[in-house]
Amino acid sequence: MSNKKFLFFYLNTGAGHISAAKVLAAAMKEQEPDVEIKMLNGFCSHKLGHFIFEKGYNYSTNYFKGAFPIVYDLGRYEWLQSGLKHILGPETRPYLRRIIRKEHPTDIVCFHFAVTPFLKDVLKNIPWKVNLTVIVTDPFTVPYPWFYEKDVNYMVYSDEAKAIAVNECHVPEKNVQVIPFLMNSKFRASITEEEKTALRIKHGFAPDKKIVLLVGGGEGLPGATEIVNNCILHKAKFAVAVICGRDKVKKKNLSLLRLANPHIDLHIFGFVDFMDELVKICDCAVIKAGPATLMEVLACRKPVIICKYIHNQELGNMHFAVRHRVGYFIRKPRAIYRKINELLNDSTFDEKMKHRFDSVVLDTDASKVARLLLSK
Repeated sequence: MSNKKFLFFYLNTGAGHISAAKVLAAAMKEQEPDVEIKMLNGFCSHKLGHFIFEKGYNYSTNYFKGAFPIVYDLGRYEWLQSGLKHILGPETRPYLRRIIRKEHPTDIVCFHFAVTPFLKDVLKNIPWKVNLTVIVTDPFTVPYPWFYEKDVNYMVYSDEAKAIAVNECHVPEKNVQVIPFLMNSKFRASITEEEKTALRIKHGFAPDKKIVLLVGGGEGLPGATEIVNNCILHKAKFAVAVICGRDKVKKKNLSLLRLANPHIDLHIFGFVDFMDELVKICDCAVIKAGPATLMEVLACRKPVIICKYIHNQELGNMHFAVRHRVGYFIRKPRAIYRKINELLNDSTFDEKMKHRFDSVVLDTDASKVARLLLSK
């Protein structure tokens, strides 16, 4: 029986933090079934921290254009982090202290920079040793607030992220370790042509028709409706699949568009637990540059058209896809439609992409990370 007990702390700022936590928990359970792992929100419910970081992130990235760049640039200054720490400390530290004393963990893994300072403060007064590890979920261009605490053990996804920690934020190099990207193993499993055909039929697609997938994480893809309208306008010959996530309004509006335009082969999904299957049956995907979605699609060896990235934070994700020639950055819906049409009508498309993906080195073996944490 394992003598380890882990607490995983995350925030609901995008899907990347909690999805990484779930992938790691599953990998650890696979290696040590008896290990105890609890996943917890880093802020107590219905409090100011939730509003600032979770609601604030959602609104500033999805609804108020230009708001997040201001927040991001201000976040480069430690005085803002110190100010937020002072404001949120009175509600957050007692909450974390209660949990840690009740659960008595041997290890804590933090998946969000906003929670790290409070965990560090609380652990100073805990009368037993607790290993604290921070897993940085931004792969390439990492916001500085991740690394404001210098004497913490960090795990990062790339040498670029490590360089930011060490060279720009002055974290000791011994405290930063590069690990594989944490991704659900379902995306790493390849399928045969027969299995691909069966999945297409299962989800209502014609077996031999090209498919473009529009997906943008939990909140859906910004601009998806405009892209679909261009497909309608040009009488697209390919099928269009849209994952709307939690955006019920978009799902309803697209359903009405489909009824009004029966000539378009449009498939609409809400929040799904089979995204790996939809990615595997598509021929290319239109996405925003969130790390989880991008890496999941690339792991399935599907080219991407990136229509949006979050100011600076996701810039490196976009550059990664474009640099390896497996992705394109195009903002305008009309130009996106033209690029989809160009790719899907290129007779050499499959062979080109095979060669390009062969050159992409993408380590997504979560079991390596599980072994590191279980051996501490």
